[in-house]
Amino acid sequence: MDQKAISLVKKLTWRFIDPDVGQQADADLIGKVRRDLLDLAYRNNWANILVNLAAGAGLLLMFWLQDELTGSSIIWFFSICLVCAVRFWSGLLFLKKRQSVENLEHHEYLSWRHRYAAGVFVAVILWAVLGILKIPVIGADSLSLTLITFAGLAGGATGIFAPIFFVGRVYLLILLVPPIILLVLSGQNYILAGLGFVFLAVMLAIHRNNHTILFRSLVLHHRNEGLLADLRHKNRITENWNATLEARVEQRTEELRQLVIHDALTGLLNRDGIVAWFDDVCARNDNLDYAVLFIDLDHFKQINDGLSHAIGDEVLRAVGARLRQFDGPLHAVGRWGGDEFLMVLAAPVDNLHSEVMATIKKTREAVNQPINSSGHTLHVGFSTGVAFATGHTPSISELIHWADLAAAEVKRDGRGSVHNYDETLLIEQERRLSINQALRRALHAGEFHLEYQPVVRAVDGVIVSYEVLLRWQSAELGSIPPDEFIPIAEESAQIVGIGEWVLREACSTLVGWQDVPSTIKVAINVSIRQIIVPNFVRMVEGILRETGLPASRLTLEVTESIFDQRQTTLIADVLSVLHGMGIEVHIDDFGTGYSSLSRLHQIRVDAVKIDKSFVLKMDENAKVVIEGAILIAHRFGLKVIAEGVETDRQRAELAGMGVDAYQGFFFARPARGPCKDPHWQIKTPST
Repeated sequence: MDQKAISLVKKLTWRFIDPDVGQQADADLIGKVRRDLLDLAYRNNWANILVNLAAGAGLLLMFWLQDELTGSSIIWFFSICLVCAVRFWSGLLFLKKRQSVENLEHHEYLSWRHRYAAGVFVAVILWAVLGILKIPVIGADSLSLTLITFAGLAGGATGIFAPIFFVGRVYLLILLVPPIILLVLSGQNYILAGLGFVFLAVMLAIHRNNHTILFRSLVLHHRNEGLLADLRHKNRITENWNATLEARVEQRTEELRQLVIHDALTGLLNRDGIVAWFDDVCARNDNLDYAVLFIDLDHFKQINDGLSHAIGDEVLRAVGARLRQFDGPLHAVGRWGGDEFLMVLAAPVDNLHSEVMATIKKTREAVNQPINSSGHTLHVGFSTGVAFATGHTPSISELIHWADLAAAEVKRDGRGSVHNYDETLLIEQERRLSINQALRRALHAGEFHLEYQPVVRAVDGVIVSYEVLLRWQSAELGSIPPDEFIPIAEESAQIVGIGEWVLREACSTLVGWQDVPSTIKVAINVSIRQIIVPNFVRMVEGILRETGLPASRLTLEVTESIFDQRQTTLIADVLSVLHGMGIEVHIDDFGTGYSSLSRLHQIRVDAVKIDKSFVLKMDENAKVVIEGAILIAHRFGLKVIAEGVETDRQRAELAGMGVDAYQGFFFARPARGPCKDPHWQIKTPST
């Protein structure tokens, strides 16, 4: 049995007056049990009415036969009949009420219970009155029969009045206590009176037990009904779930599939989605060719760094929404990652190229529209790489890779345009990858060495410095020219470690040349990546101290990228400190990069080196550039060095323009040691 139910029953049944009231139990359960007990009491009411009428009529007949019938007895019998009639009518009204309503309100419950109790109490009081009137005056035979009748009524009451606890208790007390008292007062029936007390106690105990059993039964009944109702409810839910399980599984599977193949930020297809779309279109169409457009937003990092990643995300969502308008049955739009988007176009081969060009034009017009985000008006452009799959159907991964290579080529050429993939891009990329990987092992493998090319003073042909040139003999790839591997080293930041090795090796080598005058300098190229590395100045100081080379014998050559406005302040500060140490700073490859002559005042430099492309060409336009550079540089107090001098004619023309020093094959090719002939006979221009 439920322990909670047992505990509740015990608390309820050991109270004298209606112990089910006021208990801290389930209110709904208590209400149901109360209703059931009241219903049962009214159903038992019919039996009690019948017993009252039968017992009353039997006693009246006995009094008449014993010649003890009196007028009061007749009045009493008619009173019993009247009370029974009222109780009968009340029972009919209750039955009608219960047929019309399932649940009784609390005040209705109390009203009907009081009616029931009142009818029972009036009836038992009449029986008590009969006992008081007759027991003292009737004979022994009539007394015995009367007491037997009272005992029978009491025995029946233990069951009939078990539903309403306090009604049964009061009924037994009113019915049996007066006869017992009368027997005691008669002075002749003490034994019978004692048996009466015992009988009353037994009846009260039986009534209590009957009520307890009845109450427990109803509690368990309703708890079982609750469990059954809950079980039926869960069964219905299970049946409903089972009935719709297949549909819900299909729906959920589709939802998960959509999540898997779509980008969370933009809602466009992701990488898996693009692949799935391509495979599906290929499976359904045999006569189509394909093109992939790899769209890479230009300078998007500036938005993330300058504004915030949150605004960057808003821009990506806006771009994604604008690209989505080009989605269709034969057009797929996706986000590859970061600021990179994809468009895959399928069309007949004759129409594919024109459709790609038209799509790029429309896409650029859409994306170039201003984007308003958090009070900022932003303009976004993009570079596009295109890969065609005409004549055969490569995998989508290959097409995307090819288009990515083409987009990277656009980035290297200046951004904002379109480039079609060709096989040379793949070959170049594979070559760059091989070089990148080999570079990571080259320094530790000792594959680098330095060569030195003299810089000759124009007036007298005296060597004033040696430019350090890095050479690489790869064990895997052979000899690789600096123009090929240095840009890759700069992109991968390996130039920092390589540059430190070059600086240490060159300084140490110059100190070790015993036959070289102590005035000769060593010129070493440094990239912007090296300059902006924290503690670059401290690293240079450490190498000079370690090798013993005076700072005045060191020249650092930098490219015009130092004039990039994003880094100008930091670079100017670093170069200013180095200049203060006595180190000269020269601008290498002057005329090919960021600077204009008017910007030379922004950073402290000592000389500019005219790029060899102007010297080798030496046409009218090149001469104008060289003459202008010399004029402005001299106005700033800077020396001018000409690179790439290969003939005496070039040297003579440059001398006439006022160049301060030369460098080139005409004087010496790069070598691992100092120049054997440190002086050339140079004729000065005639005056």
